[in-house]
Amino acid sequence: MSLIEANSNQPRKTFNEEKLLELSNSIKNIGQINPIIVRESPKNKNKYIVVAGERRWRASKIAGLKNIDVIISNKSEKLSSLASVIENVQREDLNSLEEAEAYNSLINEHDLTHEEISKFTGKSRSHISNFIRIVGLPEDTKKLLKENKITFGHARALLSSKNISKMASIVSKNNLNVRQTEALIKEEQQNLSHKNTDNNENEKDPNIADYEKYLSLKLGYEVQIKDKKGKGVLSVKYKTLDQLEEIISIFNKK
Repeated sequence: MSLIEANSNQPRKTFNEEKLLELSNSIKNIGQINPIIVRESPKNKNKYIVVAGERRWRASKIAGLKNIDVIISNKSEKLSSLASVIENVQREDLNSLEEAEAYNSLINEHDLTHEEISKFTGKSRSHISNFIRIVGLPEDTKKLLKENKITFGHARALLSSKNISKMASIVSKNNLNVRQTEALIKEEQQNLSHKNTDNNENEKDPNIADYEKYLSLKLGYEVQIKDKKGKGVLSVKYKTLDQLEEIISIFNKK
């Protein structure tokens, strides 16, 4: 046991202590059923790194075992990393963030494509791509995902938001389901769309703005022109009926 080290590239970063104790008690009572897979450490030839079976190795340490059955693998670091991911993914041992980061590391560190990961893991290419996308979430949102305060479905919906952290906080605090989250993001997008439309309307053509100033000075009342592609509305503001009558009389004179 003293010759074996944990794998720093292990996809699973969190281990359920209660389940580890259960496995440890099982190992104490009936012994180790399956060997773990290890490979030589590239930094220390007298040490071995766990490739597959880290949960069993940790439980065996808790059980106080001094020795453990292993299979020594001669596979490259790339294949060892892939094997570790495959084992955890197929057993559904990873939470969604760990799975996403595992796929991402295979791409960044070992130059695997989405298609290759799909082939090796048995997951669809769209599954791989969707999981990798959540790696780009803000850290505070990933923390909520890691703590199971939001789900992968929530995370996927939040990717469409312009303010992911704010929306994630609302979702978590109000225990919104995925459908409600999607509706919230849709509402946010609609509000932004209306705001952008209003801003565009406020950005008037300089010629139109000059006409407004000219007519306001000419009539003595504030004039507004709303123009869209050469068509629009001209309005004159008044505050009393007397002012309205005066404006009408000005136009009658014209």
